[in-house]
Amino acid sequence: MSSVAIEVLRGIVRGFDGRPGLVDVLPRLQDRHRLDLVRVERWTSGDLARHPEPRELIRSRRRPGNLDEHGRLRRVFDARRVLTPDIHENRVVLHAVRDVRRALETIDSPEAVDLLFELDAALAQASYLDDVGRLRGLPGVPTATLAGDPLYRTVYQAWLTLRRARD
Repeated sequence: MSSVAIEVLRGIVRGFDGRPGLVDVLPRLQDRHRLDLVRVERWTSGDLARHPEPRELIRSRRRPGNLDEHGRLRRVFDARRVLTPDIHENRVVLHAVRDVRRALETIDSPEAVDLLFELDAALAQASYLDDVGRLRGLPGVPTATLAGDPLYRTVYQAWLTLRRARD
C-alpha cells in the first residue's frame, strides 16, 4: 500500500471530515450494540427446567434410565431464550475491524504501528465482539441497521472506504 493508503487508514481509525473513526465508534458500540433473542435448547436437570417443550416431555419419558425411583424425570429437554450479539450487523463490524487490522499489518511504518495499537485498544473496549462469529457473506446492500444507525453506518462506510482504496 502506498502513502495514500496510510492516510486512508488514518482516517478510518481516527476519523476524518468530522466523522468519528473506529477508535471512537467501537467503545460506544459496547453500550449500544444490537442483540438478538434466540432460543437455545439443551438437556437439563428435571427440577431446573424452565420451558420444557410438551412434545419433548414425551421423548424425555421414553429415554431409557431417565426416570428416578419416584417416576420423576431426571433430565428434560429444555428451551431457554438468551440474548446474543452474534447478528449480521455485529459480524460486519468485526469483519471491518479485521480488514483494517490486516491492512495496517502490511505497512512497515511507525504510524501504522501506532494506528494498530489505537485500534486494538478500541477493540479491547468492545468486548461484545468476542461473542460474534464470522461474516458469512460480504454485505452488498446494507441492512436498515447498517444504513440507519449512526455508529453502524460509520463502521460500514469505513469498510467501504477501505475496499475502494484497495481497488
